[in-house]
Amino acid sequence: MTNLIHPEVGSKILPAKKLVILLHGVGSNGHDLIKLVPHIKDSLPDCHFMAPHGVEPYDMAPYGRQWFSLQDRTRYVMKRLLGSNVASVTDIIHQKQLALNLTNKETIIMGFSQGAMMAIYLTLIQKEPFLATVGFSGLLVAPSQCINRATPICLVHGMLDTVVTVDAIDHALAYLSQHNVPCSAHKLDQLAHSIDHRGLDIAVNFIKNSQIKGIP
Repeated sequence: MTNLIHPEVGSKILPAKKLVILLHGVGSNGHDLIKLVPHIKDSLPDCHFMAPHGVEPYDMAPYGRQWFSLQDRTRYVMKRLLGSNVASVTDIIHQKQLALNLTNKETIIMGFSQGAMMAIYLTLIQKEPFLATVGFSGLLVAPSQCINRATPICLVHGMLDTVVTVDAIDHALAYLSQHNVPCSAHKLDQLAHSIDHRGLDIAVNFIKNSQIKGIP
């Protein structure tokens, strides 16, 4: 990966007590999701926010980034590519954790669309659980083994989504419930493939509740 500078917004409380990682959708970049931070930072004043750029150039346009290629969207291919690239994402997160003297237990992962796919996959393979994970408009591509069953996962999806249809949330819930992963799901009326104020409110409340409960 090229040496990209990842957009960040610092915590109002220093030193930061939590790290929030925002993973963007395919063909976008970190500058897209960092724009959400002004809408949630006052509710999460102890959090440092970072929106990394995807680990690869977008391979279906001359601009943008991706977490993995979507030219072939069969499940086994996406699973293989997620498995190949997840180490690069882990390294980005780990480097920021070291800089802030934080660990997975103080880290929240939020992802949109392809970023949600990476967020959920990344969460399920952790040996040390994250504090919480939120996936907006995503699709579950499960790893070969569900290692982490402690991190609570919140899924938010628009009922009008035609890019990743809302039934994806039911598939994800079935898998997570089968593997005893704490999860909640929210289907939002009149919302397409996007994040709105309702989704952000759900995410903030979920993160706050996770902060109170903590990870055993």
